[in-house]
Amino acid sequence: MLLRRLAVAAVFIPIIIFLILRGGILFLIFVCCVIGVGMLEFYQSEGADSPYICFRDIFLSLFIPVAVYFKGEKILPFVITLIIFIVFFWEIFKLRVYNAQINIALSIGAILYISYLFSYTLIIRGIPKVGARLTITIFFVTWMADTGAFTVGKLLGKHRFFPEYSPHKSVEGFLGAIGFSLIATMVSSFWISLPFLHLVILGFLIGATGEIGDLFESMLKRSIGIKDFGKILPGHGGIIDRFDSLFFTSPIFFYYLKYLVGFGRIG
Repeated sequence: MLLRRLAVAAVFIPIIIFLILRGGILFLIFVCCVIGVGMLEFYQSEGADSPYICFRDIFLSLFIPVAVYFKGEKILPFVITLIIFIVFFWEIFKLRVYNAQINIALSIGAILYISYLFSYTLIIRGIPKVGARLTITIFFVTWMADTGAFTVGKLLGKHRFFPEYSPHKSVEGFLGAIGFSLIATMVSSFWISLPFLHLVILGFLIGATGEIGDLFESMLKRSIGIKDFGKILPGHGGIIDRFDSLFFTSPIFFYYLKYLVGFGRIG
């Protein structure tokens, strides 16, 4: 299992770094692929009123990254509102009340969880001058935190952490995630310039938030009785299994930098 995880990482990490550095339409396509496959995994696991709901929501979910790519963060309220109304009107004009509330909650929840949250990687990449370095930073720190949680949890995990959601989560793994995240933020200071205090705070914040994102995904999987959302990445599971932490850390990272640091102060 570990060898498969390492082999997949060895192939995909250089590709992702290349796409981040190139930016533009290539990175948009990457984000859209993650969102599209993630939505498909979600619906294959959860089920929907009809296949049309699945394909409709995949289509709607791609509105968000495309709009963000061309118009930036400011377009988000409009796009989210438009998507909500489309889902509402779809259910009204279907002229069927069966499962209406479940379909609405499922559609809006899936789009917000997968598409809206992950689109913040595009917003971060679009920050002038430092976007590429910041995007590499959030991927690097988040996945280092995941590595810390997995490694420390495997080696030292004794005290269960929310066993209702996952039998494998441990307090030691959670602390390992924060520890590895702190180390990763310090390493990232080689390519981004932030005051030491902000690096420490971000290390704690990303490590903890990423683990909460992973815990949230475990809760979803436990609720529908599955081990992984997919098998597309051997040793990792599906797209959602691999990117779940980034769904949570990306917006937190963006808003921390925007409101507590200021993009102009990042070197």
